[in-house]
Amino acid sequence: MTVGVIESWADDMDLRGMLEAERAEARADRVKRVVDVVVASALLLAVLPVIAILALVSAASLRAWPFFVQDRIGRNGRTFRFVKIRTLPPATAAYADKYALADVRVPTATRLMRALHLDELPQLVLVVAGTMSLVGPRPEMPGLHDALPGHVARARTLVRPGVTGLWQVGAHCDGLIGESPEYDACYVRHRSLRFDLWILLQTARKVLQGGRGHVRLDALPAWVEASSAPQAFTSVIDLTGLTATDHVELQVIEG
Repeated sequence: MTVGVIESWADDMDLRGMLEAERAEARADRVKRVVDVVVASALLLAVLPVIAILALVSAASLRAWPFFVQDRIGRNGRTFRFVKIRTLPPATAAYADKYALADVRVPTATRLMRALHLDELPQLVLVVAGTMSLVGPRPEMPGLHDALPGHVARARTLVRPGVTGLWQVGAHCDGLIGESPEYDACYVRHRSLRFDLWILLQTARKVLQGGRGHVRLDALPAWVEASSAPQAFTSVIDLTGLTATDHVELQVIEG
């Protein structure tokens, strides 16, 4: 067998592997989408009265329209309209980060709503519509997204953004997403329905514990590292430079 024939055979095998990986990724995405629609629709029907009550509380506390809408960056870098129940005074800057909001005076009712993430419930509508997923990277504001390193921004937008996600339940969620990008990189690399279910359970635990994140990357279940998205998908995720925090081990996303 000549060198040329061997190289041609190897190239053909690589192409077949890439095509199969792309098909596997498409199948996984379809299954995740079906789960999103079914679960989010059921949850939305169940919490509609809760959303209505929270909206009334917000309107009464802040004397303003109870729904807050802003631009966020979604899948493939597309901008979409992101909705929450208003928890901050209407005079608050629309695109201020959480550090800038530290000194904003907030009514007790909406502060509690914000701490328990109940203001996120309207995003279930966006899940049903296909703009968001139940689980995924937190959609960033355009200014903060543009400030991220290019490879971090690309990795985060490979999938639909989530109502909850690994960063949201992480031990460093009190900071900014860009300060702990390894959480979203880990999710994108190892995403699976099992991982999504685990994150949803951790989200419920976080709410019951008063809104405190607790998940560390060096303490994830062993099966997380064993599962990875198809190679055609993960090959575009550049993990170089994701050591934004010295106190987080990255072994689980480098395996």
